Amino acid sequence: MLCVNGIEARVRKVKVQICVQFFKVGEIDTLKEQFTADVIVKAKWREPTLDGQNKTSESIEFNKFWNPKLYIENSLGDPKEQIRYRLLYNDKGEAFITEKRVIKGTFMENLELDDFPFDVQDLTITVASELPSYEVELIEDLDDHHVVNKQSFVDEQEWHLYMHTECSRRDLVIDQADNSVRRSALSVKCRAARRPGYFVWNIFLVTFLICTLAFATFSVEKKLPQNRLQLSFTLVLTAVAFKSVVNSSLPRISYLTYMDKYLLAAMIMLSAVCVWHALVTVVKETIADRAETIVLIVLGIIYVIYNVGFLIIIYLYPWKKRRTMAQKDRDYTEGLRLVKSKL
Repeated sequence: MLCVNGIEARVRKVKVQICVQFFKVGEIDTLKEQFTADVIVKAKWREPTLDGQNKTSESIEFNKFWNPKLYIENSLGDPKEQIRYRLLYNDKGEAFITEKRVIKGTFMENLELDDFPFDVQDLTITVASELPSYEVELIEDLDDHHVVNKQSFVDEQEWHLYMHTECSRRDLVIDQADNSVRRSALSVKCRAARRPGYFVWNIFLVTFLICTLAFATFSVEKKLPQNRLQLSFTLVLTAVAFKSVVNSSLPRISYLTYMDKYLLAAMIMLSAVCVWHALVTVVKETIADRAETIVLIVLGIIYVIYNVGFLIIIYLYPWKKRRTMAQKDRDYTEGLRLVKSKL
């Protein structure tokens, strides 16, 4: 029986070679932390029982042979799948069964939003086996390269998709009570950088202008604190409204993004202006002018230093990651060129 022989030949751990191709990357949903994609997953493994027989794919009943029982670990719901099998022989007459799985679905991704809206996100496809890791080991296919199709990227207006991919192996714990039972998994990721233009012009710049206008409230006569406070409170409420807009576009996370930090700093600045306008009425008139000049200069210096420092930090950290990704793209392209030149 081919089925029995096939199973008996799998006493040792079988290495299954995996190649993932991102055929079409769809919408990246930041709020739901998921993305849609059309993915091609290719798998290849040895089938010793067919060595030297020179059979064709049409003459083989693949359901009678050993199968690694692959699935997509981070898929959401039931993705649409089309699976095809082929039988291949190498120059030595060794038989390989290949599985080509075309998947269209939605995939979960834990987004790291610390750098929002200057963030670079991983888009990961995790291929796993239903068999335990002592029977199957998923490895990267050295003969076939992972591919990202940039031409069919749907979210091009909001994201920049990089060409390179990265691969990592890990084991999934099946039973939390028994960590010794694990499944082999292979994660292949491509990366996308958010285009921050919308947030820069509509959030950062407007917030900057709102804070700048706060200094104009000092031109109102000190004897009219109610007018000063009215103007300042209006600016604070406007900043709060902007904060609400930002919160509606992000999941509920327990840490601050760069945009959160900037908006909170703006609100602190506006609050400081409000506090001064409330206190200026109790300051002696003989020193009120001098004190207000000092407060205005100090707040202005702090505001300028913060904005300049914020720009420097953005360039040194979030933008450095983008420069690193661009370099990986160049290395990936150069690697492909060298491989093609050797063929």
